[in-house]
Amino acid sequence: MYFTLVRTIAPFLLLFMSEECLESIFIDLDILNFLCLKMILSKALGYAIVGGSMMVKFPQILKISSNASVEGLSLATFALEAFCAMVNVGYNFSHGFPFSTWGENFFILLQLLVLLVQFFHYTGNTMLKLVTPLLVPLLTLALTKLPQEHLALGLTAVVPLMALSKIIQIKTNFVNGHTGQLSFVTSLLNAFGTLARLFTILQEIDDLLILANCTTVFALNAMIVMQFLVYWNVVPPKEKAQ
Repeated sequence: MYFTLVRTIAPFLLLFMSEECLESIFIDLDILNFLCLKMILSKALGYAIVGGSMMVKFPQILKISSNASVEGLSLATFALEAFCAMVNVGYNFSHGFPFSTWGENFFILLQLLVLLVQFFHYTGNTMLKLVTPLLVPLLTLALTKLPQEHLALGLTAVVPLMALSKIIQIKTNFVNGHTGQLSFVTSLLNAFGTLARLFTILQEIDDLLILANCTTVFALNAMIVMQFLVYWNVVPPKEKAQ
């Protein structure tokens, strides 16, 4: 009966482990197999990151909507983040990497699309507000069709571009002396998310480009969180006036 149950749920279990680990843990009952346990943890964490990414930008989206303002936010940051997410989706999809190792890029891209539309709405740029929801999906689809060597070049460019997107926001916060409409919850989730993603990449993917990208982004996300702590009691000028 036990082995019948294992065979029945095997397709689900294989989402979290290899066939070798399935046999080792559930057939041979080697439940302390360290390598397999590490794989299961990595897979579970990967799926958790992908699941969490569906909501990671929502605090920022809600903050902009509730305040009807994009003060203190950088369009360049949103645009560069969106481009980098597009390249990541194209690169990983083209290489056939497990969705659990990159799926958050897809969901974050959808939320960045909303943020871009919000930015154009509250800055009065009607044309870009209408064009962006069409342009971003089309460009992402086009990237998935490019040869892998071209996508590799694109991913190489993503590392400095993603760093630049974060540096621009860090500079904006520093110059303004406050974090404006930037969401602390979103920034904190970004930092923890990239830290968790570092672990899964080290376990499942042997790709220095992806590792360098994730390490850089984590360091800069952590710096933005530190800025929140520094400017915690600083109120933006418009909010003071109200």
